[in-house]
Amino acid sequence: MKLLQHLTLIFCLLILTACSSRQQQPDNTNWRQQREKLESVTHWTISGKLAIITPEKKGSVRIRWQQDGDDYHLNLTSLLGTRVMEMRKTGEQIVIIDDKGQEYRGTDAEYLVYRLTGWQMPVYKLPMWIKGLPGDTDYQINPNGQVTQIKTAQWQMQYQTYQPVDGWMMPENITFKGQQTELRLVINEWKLAK
Repeated sequence: MKLLQHLTLIFCLLILTACSSRQQQPDNTNWRQQREKLESVTHWTISGKLAIITPEKKGSVRIRWQQDGDDYHLNLTSLLGTRVMEMRKTGEQIVIIDDKGQEYRGTDAEYLVYRLTGWQMPVYKLPMWIKGLPGDTDYQINPNGQVTQIKTAQWQMQYQTYQPVDGWMMPENITFKGQQTELRLVINEWKLAK
């Protein structure tokens, strides 16, 4: 009988330990409000700096990303202002112009970027992640209702700081860590379409 009581006690302790170690998202009104606001922002522009780190090399570029609904225009320039890469998405069509002015077309932006530069970039999810929206992935939030971390099978994002923009709190400093590429984005300016 004592053995059964001990086993029951151990079983209960194991269940309590498992429950307390599970990561749970708090019921956070601030997060629900922040998420609803961010989901409504479909037209925006950011400018700032992007560091790109791969096992082979490191580099830094200026970034300007203009999002118009599902379409976008991404412009990466050197710190001196010369074009490194320009990418446009219109409908399903992707056009990339490299630093020599050569055009490349396709429907898979991530494949084109990798083929041309060797960089892994989660281009498809970036419009959502740049705003601080996790989509259907694992995430953590702070008490202010802002995402601090997003995890997928291929990428981990850390949101270090946010900045006030027209009454909103928008990401300012984000690190994207992939299997072979790390991206460090510092957003100097947000413009939100009204």
